[in-house]
Amino acid sequence: MKPKAKLKTKAKAKATKPKELSLLTQPLGLEGWANLEPVVLAALASEDPLLLIGRHGSAKSFLLERLAKALELEYRFYNASLINYDDLVGIPVPAEDQRSLRYISTETAIWDAEVVFIDEINRSRPELQNKLFPIIHEKRVQGVALERLRYRWAAMNPPPNPDDLDADQEFYLGAEPLDPALADRFAFLIATPAWQDLTDRQKGDILSDQFRGEHAFPVPPDELVSEIRQLFNSLQKAPSPTLHEYLIGLERLLGNGNFYISARRVSILHRNILAIQAARVALQNRTGAEADWNTSALLALRHGIPQLAQAGALDQSVLLAAHRQAWELAELEKNDPWRELLQVGNPWERFILSVQFGDRLSDMDVGRLILDGVASQPTEAHRTAASLLAYLAVHQNRNIPGTVVETLSRDIQRILKPRDDETTIFSGRAGAARVVGQLCASLPMARNNIDKQRVAYTQNLLNGLLPDGYSGTTPAEIERFFTANWRRLALPRICRTTANR
Repeated sequence: MKPKAKLKTKAKAKATKPKELSLLTQPLGLEGWANLEPVVLAALASEDPLLLIGRHGSAKSFLLERLAKALELEYRFYNASLINYDDLVGIPVPAEDQRSLRYISTETAIWDAEVVFIDEINRSRPELQNKLFPIIHEKRVQGVALERLRYRWAAMNPPPNPDDLDADQEFYLGAEPLDPALADRFAFLIATPAWQDLTDRQKGDILSDQFRGEHAFPVPPDELVSEIRQLFNSLQKAPSPTLHEYLIGLERLLGNGNFYISARRVSILHRNILAIQAARVALQNRTGAEADWNTSALLALRHGIPQLAQAGALDQSVLLAAHRQAWELAELEKNDPWRELLQVGNPWERFILSVQFGDRLSDMDVGRLILDGVASQPTEAHRTAASLLAYLAVHQNRNIPGTVVETLSRDIQRILKPRDDETTIFSGRAGAARVVGQLCASLPMARNNIDKQRVAYTQNLLNGLLPDGYSGTTPAEIERFFTANWRRLALPRICRTTANR
């Protein structure tokens, strides 16, 4: 009986877990979108272009069609893989002056539309994409303004990643990466949740929902969007220096990681942050969920990068790291040394810069920088060399935390403590041993005590990595890395000489 009682307790706890609060997407019949609701509402309030990216059957068209209906907007749907340009503009005929064209409108023509939804946009022919461009970017066709058009929405399946094609990958025939310039015109890009991303409860709710008919909205959608738009407009009238610094730092950090964002995209991200914050404030007033600026900025970044429409999955860890660093930088005081440090993208370079700051940084901060710098190295040998350099730079004049000392000691114990035993090196690794011997013999003769210490530590390091410590690199590369950084750190810093092996 005891196992049954325990099972009942678990089932009860699961059943009483509260559902995510939703004012828009659940009433529309969607599950798993509650965390994306601020982004969707921000796109509605700002009326900026929205692109949904997801697998087939992930409710892209379902969402947009129901949104248009809920907002009572004149709606036009176009499948970009099938339509001709005449389907958009109507039938062209000569105007009365015989010098221009006018268009005979049809039921599918775009002229009276308030919402345009272009499905399969990355399956369209290049010449059609060029003609869709001004519709999405400036609400114009052939230079003629679409006076009633408010919303420009599109959807696409994810293009395949050419670097990761295998038998298990779902491949969409004809789906291509969206042209970068066209992708850059979409303010919001949302990767839609797939069925596999949902909880069992959410899946059950979707299966039940198809028989329930239309849902009542807790707040009329047009009223909610109107409120968010007012908040959005008020936020635009009160510029935030902190937000400006965040965006400037974010662009620099992403650029350091070879992740290009255009000047236009920086401005779009600024606008998106304000719109998402306005949406979250409006939701907070009704659900109690906290509307902090940090989360709004991260949501804007994750759903505002045009590379989402390109081949391959976007590395969210890169975005998260850049966001955290840029946000931390923006919140610092002007004279805080971390302002200068956080503008350096490479963790090892940050540690080298920190050595110049002396007592302006705490021992805890220096320890954090050491661990980040060592961990950023590409191979075990580089990490060992970096650990030795960091130890020599701080061990006499810093009381760094014990966890940092323990981490460094694991890497450099075999370097600082000479062995008196013999090691057998088999033929497969003999080449590295010969190179190490040649490097050690060719090191410049010591002219002074500083040179003696550098030569001694270099020899200890190169020999200490034998027999199996050079995976992914070479002894010569480690010698160059160690020597260059020894000089950059201005070693020795009152460090003691250890015996050469």
